[in-house]
Order: sequence, then structure tokens, then C-alpha cells
Amino acid sequence: MKGLFAEGFRLMRERFAVYALFALGSAIAAWFVLPRIDLYDVIANHPMRLVSTPPVSVVLIFALVALFFILPSAMRGIEPGFRMTGVRVGITVAAIVGVGAVTELGYVFAVIPGIIIAVLLSQALVGALLRVRSEASPRDIVPTLIGSMRGSVALTRAHFVSTLGIIVASLAILLVPFTIVMLALLVLGVRVPPSLVVMTPILFMTFIYFECVRYALIVRWYRRLTLA
Repeated sequence: MKGLFAEGFRLMRERFAVYALFALGSAIAAWFVLPRIDLYDVIANHPMRLVSTPPVSVVLIFALVALFFILPSAMRGIEPGFRMTGVRVGITVAAIVGVGAVTELGYVFAVIPGIIIAVLLSQALVGALLRVRSEASPRDIVPTLIGSMRGSVALTRAHFVSTLGIIVASLAILLVPFTIVMLALLVLGVRVPPSLVVMTPILFMTFIYFECVRYALIVRWYRRLTLA
């Protein structure tokens, strides 16, 4: 974990102008919805609709888009010349959807199989991005994804417990601070609605920083597994 949080700042600085623009966009969205949103009513009567309620939904959408800027920054820790191409964007989407679908299938049978599958396939995304070349075509996406899933199983099978620990740590690194800031946003948004204009960009930038830290940890672990 040495230097991990400093590395998160370094990754964040690489595309800081982009993230700042997204943060500004989330603040503008909050400003526009202020007259039409009642967070207290949503929380009290429709809590499941919270994630689809602006400005929270705007932050989540921007966070999803920002992933495609965070990933290449983190991947350059393994491959210095790495850049995100159209095919690699397709690989990323396919890996997230494919691994998610297989993991969910495991959860259908029981929690334990779902956890096992999640751990075994946890390195598939990084592996897929490294396998595919910049000049690859869309028809390479499926075979690359299948190969990366097999590679992930091969890497993690002998390091299952430690990989599970890394996954838990990486999720805690992101979710704990993000949840704390989200709760602060909701409390202040109910008590002082205009505070949403300030809290939404803070929430977004909290996600960006800790997602950078999380992917720095994931990339480090992938590199260690390959060396092992």
C-alpha cells in the first residue's frame, strides 16, 4: 500500500482538466434542478429512486464516463505507452458486462459461487486491455475477452485468498469515502438545498480520486500476479 494514495493523486492529475469539467457540469445540473427537487420527499417516500434523481444521477453518469480516462492512466503503470482506442473501449465495456453477467450467474446459484467467480475473473479487464493491440479490430473483442478470462483464472487460482483481500480492500477504498460524502450531500441537501451545488462536484471528485487509488492498487496486484 506504500505510496498508493500519492499514486492516486498522480493519476488524477493526468486528466484533471477533464474531471474538473465534469465536476462543473454536475454543479450546473444541481443548480438547474434545485427549484424542482425535494430530496426529503425522495428519501422519505421513494428511496429506491435516489440514484435516478438529479444531481446524483448526473454524478453517476459522469463517473461512468470518467472510468475511460482513469483506466488508461492506471494501465500506463504496466505499459507506459498505453492509450485508450475505440477497440479498447469496446473491450472495457465487454469485459465489465461479460464478467458481471458470469458473476451474477454465480450469485443465482449461491453467494459463495458468485464470490469465487468474481475473484477468479477479477483480473480479466486488465488482462484484456493488455492483450489487445492498438491496431486491433472489433472482431478481436470476443476472443480477447475469452482469453483474458482464462488468463485471469490462471493468475488468481493459486492466489485466491490474497486476491479476495485485494478486491475487498479496493472496494472499501472507493465505497467508504464515497458513501460518507454521499450521506453528507443528502443531509445538507435536505437541510440547505443550495448546498447541492457545492456538494455534487465534491462527490464527483471524491469518486475520481478514490477510483484512481483503487485502479492503482488493481494494476499493482496484476503486475505482482504476473511476476509470481
